Amino acid sequence: MSLLTIADSFYIGVGDIAVARTWYIDKLGLQVVSVDLDEPEGCITLGFSKNDQISIVLGPRQVERDQSTPMLYTSNPKKTREILIGKGVCVGELNRDRQGTDYFEIRDLEGNAIEISSEP
Repeated sequence: MSLLTIADSFYIGVGDIAVARTWYIDKLGLQVVSVDLDEPEGCITLGFSKNDQISIVLGPRQVERDQSTPMLYTSNPKKTREILIGKGVCVGELNRDRQGTDYFEIRDLEGNAIEISSEP
């Protein structure tokens, strides 16, 4: 079982889809999944299991997308942060919001931000 789950499907624009695909698989434990989406040709859909219906879509940077920060959930932010640091991921500080939710931010190899938050 993965330490992370996808909060909601999101699109990440990248310069080199093949390199980004490898990074997301190696660093976050994702795998290529087949999801029926209306994404442009040349995109790759990733999930934590073959049965995921919500997913991460990697595609060209020039595609317009929602500007909100993508989010992943974890049951143990402190442990997940330590594991990601060990994998060489660019990881921000562990924070707590006013509602008591622990979270931190990571950056992929192209600088795209993803928030990792404790499960609601």
